[in-house]
Amino acid sequence: MKSVRFRPAFSDRISGIFTMTVKDNRRPRQINLIPLTDVSTEVQLGIREMRNEDTVRKWMFTDRIIELNEHLAWLSRIKGDQRQIIFVVIDGEGCPVGIASVNAIDYPHKKADWAFYLTEKAPAGLGSALEFAFINFIFDALDMQKLNCQVIEGNDRVVKLHKKFLFEDEGFKRSDIINNGKRIGVHLLGLTRKDWDEGKGGVYEKYGKSLDKYSISVSWDNSQGKGDGKLVDQIEMARARNNLNWMNILRLVLDLSPEHGKALIADIRDIDKEISRLSDKLVSE
Repeated sequence: MKSVRFRPAFSDRISGIFTMTVKDNRRPRQINLIPLTDVSTEVQLGIREMRNEDTVRKWMFTDRIIELNEHLAWLSRIKGDQRQIIFVVIDGEGCPVGIASVNAIDYPHKKADWAFYLTEKAPAGLGSALEFAFINFIFDALDMQKLNCQVIEGNDRVVKLHKKFLFEDEGFKRSDIINNGKRIGVHLLGLTRKDWDEGKGGVYEKYGKSLDKYSISVSWDNSQGKGDGKLVDQIEMARARNNLNWMNILRLVLDLSPEHGKALIADIRDIDKEISRLSDKLVSE
């Protein structure tokens, strides 16, 4: 077991599992961040209710009510997208109280976007503790060097929160999206790992009493997102590739391109064999 300690958090790597906890000598409230793909189907479906809360939708880029089929499509995309990681925020009672995500992950340039939202039932002060721990996780476990975020115009409370954790203004997109029927702008904020490493001690000294009310653990296996998922997820992703091929073959047939059509049929046949092998393995387990 390797333990690296820094103020005010520590990280342990045990069999590839990364955990990070904001510590306190008192009895802080335990909060666990678990990948959305690892929680139960019931919890995955229940997240839709949280996404549809008025206080959450108000500051989302998509502010309409999310229907079930749209939510299911979102869950499906997450499973096959290696450029985003979404965690469910679980309280000490085992209830989901929010979402924290890393998006647009660019491994070559070591940068990413991030966002989080909490249900109206989340305890007071959790947002600050969550942001502090999650920034540490992104820079440490994911080895990012630059972290970006976008905040909808009017959400001054969140802009202020990010700046408290050393994010700086990097621009403003005027009239960029439609929210509640009106065109509004989007604030762009950013944080470098260098600035965070140099300034996080001061942040803790200033806000430590509030941060220490929570003990936040981020569970992450670095092998996740590399194609080693469950067999059923592999089958789903293979099916998605084949659906794209079927649409492409339809277009080619309509364009009277039989040679390209034959090549696509051969690809479809090979992927079907892959699906068959995965299905056989799934049944035999």
